[in-house]
Amino acid sequence: MERAGRTRLGACYQQVPVQVLPPFHFASETAALLYLINPTVGLMDGDAHRIDVTARRGTRAVVTGQSASRIHPALAGYATQQWSIRVDDGADLVVLPGPAIPYRGARFYQRVRIDLAATARLVWGDVWHPGRHLYGADPELFVFDRLVQHLEVRRAGRLVYRDRFDWRGPWTADDREWHLGGRLAAGTLFATGPVREGPAESDTFQRAVLPLASGDTCVRVCGDPRAVTWECARFAFAAAGDWSDGPPWLSGGNNFSTNHWFSAPPG
Repeated sequence: MERAGRTRLGACYQQVPVQVLPPFHFASETAALLYLINPTVGLMDGDAHRIDVTARRGTRAVVTGQSASRIHPALAGYATQQWSIRVDDGADLVVLPGPAIPYRGARFYQRVRIDLAATARLVWGDVWHPGRHLYGADPELFVFDRLVQHLEVRRAGRLVYRDRFDWRGPWTADDREWHLGGRLAAGTLFATGPVREGPAESDTFQRAVLPLASGDTCVRVCGDPRAVTWECARFAFAAAGDWSDGPPWLSGGNNFSTNHWFSAPPG
């Protein structure tokens, strides 16, 4: 909610393993930064997170995780996150949970329900890594058991976007080629309205920008894990800045350490 020109927390309930930090405000930024913290080692078999977010009129905020979500092996069931996001008229919100890293044998189900008012503005972003790909002499590449995501976005009650996948692992080389064109990581953004930037390609990532029938935008990114992570965050903050013809959100000053997951481009 907005109060005295700043985004504040209204009613807030939290319970470990999910903790909510008060919003950070930076002198050079118009958007507040709110972290969702998991103080444990990651998502374990049977863990279930329910995360409800409501952005009231005047809100201008980024909701994000403090680091990657590590999804541990499942022995009997699944780990799950259930997101419910509501954005009111006159609110601007970016939600970036952070990269997901599925370990060997991981099973994970994520369901995201987003309800937008008629003039609400939002960017939602997902980034999926192949596993512990830098894990010593025995890297884990696409050796998860199953990953399921179901994302639905409604505006004024009308369905405007649905994205679902059900990935069964471990992946062979052919599976990897089919899903990601041989790349190691994938990211998806949903952004309300059109965006200024178009498709792009570099040595480390490819980006496709897909206008939707609703007038909104889907962005797909695949490539090197670090490059995909950075590009999804960079694109999301640039799109949010365009809402008010200003600079990208969270781009001013040195507010983050160099090892923050979206603090600096890969070098």
